Amino acid sequence: MSIASKITRKIYKLTHPVEGEIWMLHRVVERQSEAEEQRELEVTPQWLEREINDYKQKGYRFVSLDELPCRGPWVVVTFDDGYRDNYTLAYPLLKRLGVPFTIYVTTGLIDNKMEAWWYAGQALGMSLDELRALAAEPLCTLGAHTVSHPKLNTLSREQQQAEIEGSKRKLEAMIGREVEHFSFPHGAHNRDTLDICNSLNLKTTVKSWGGPLRRGEWPNPLPRIDKQQL
Repeated sequence: MSIASKITRKIYKLTHPVEGEIWMLHRVVERQSEAEEQRELEVTPQWLEREINDYKQKGYRFVSLDELPCRGPWVVVTFDDGYRDNYTLAYPLLKRLGVPFTIYVTTGLIDNKMEAWWYAGQALGMSLDELRALAAEPLCTLGAHTVSHPKLNTLSREQQQAEIEGSKRKLEAMIGREVEHFSFPHGAHNRDTLDICNSLNLKTTVKSWGGPLRRGEWPNPLPRIDKQQL
């Protein structure tokens, strides 16, 4: 990066201070996997609780997606995919701490109708009853995350429509309420993805990268921070 670019970036950061962070998480497990590509998707309950308490001590408020935009500093906690441990481990912890959270659901994983191929076909999805229990929890917001977890920017517009709108409609049928939030699998998207999401009147869409949200940076898709237990 050139000196001029560095100066421009520094000025931008000074004039656009950080307002908040949207955390991207996946699984909460008692013991992390040996394989690095799986371990990168996992945190322990103990680590997550320490991270939340650390941010609270720094003055951050934990808020739901539906409260945005709001005055900072704030954090929104999100999980991608719809793993059963989001219900069995993450949910009790977050409820005890009074922390709102969002789960973006890959509808094919519910009741393990689709294999989580990135976990060697392990049956990891939550059940429909568990999903409905979360839908009834005031702290939980459910969003869509496609039907089969593809990289959307590799698909035709028609295929993207089936994945994006299909997951939204399937999830709405499962939980009996409107779904207003969407996460791009792998963060992958293109102009067709954004056009389709805009046509569905979604409140928010999120990437899997981008860092904190700065003042004046509200347009969709919103950036997130990949929270890993390092």
